[in-house]
Amino acid sequence: MGLLKRFEERLEGLVNGTFAKVFKSEVQPVEIAGALQRECDNNATIWNRERTVVPNDFTVELSPGDHERLAPYSTQLGEELAGMVREYAKQQRYTFMGNITVRLERAENLDTGLYRVRSRTEAGSAPGAGALTRGVPAPGGPDGPGA
Repeated sequence: MGLLKRFEERLEGLVNGTFAKVFKSEVQPVEIAGALQRECDNNATIWNRERTVVPNDFTVELSPGDHERLAPYSTQLGEELAGMVREYAKQQRYTFMGNITVRLERAENLDTGLYRVRSRTEAGSAPGAGALTRGVPAPGGPDGPGA
């Protein structure tokens, strides 16, 4: 199963990357939302029958142009994306180890329309102090939905 997942990820990256380079399309928030959902699915860890833990700390790396365009909305966008992750996790019966944090960062090596998502599970994480950081507490305390 892991081999198939890696193949799908590479294929998706190739198609999305080629499309973005050819058409120079800007990254849209809905694309980021979908990537965060995939990041949860791809990094879900089953702890027991009733608890599947997913990452709660996300960094979205954007091209300089996309970052410049989205940075003025980073607080609201972070809140919206964290809320979307929370809702998706509730639907999938995932749990979190701490607050959900979504950060936008500039990546000089990315072209317009391309982005990368990195995630990790951060126990008891709290919102950072950076200007592009916005944390949103998971419902039901640090364990999130279904705890």
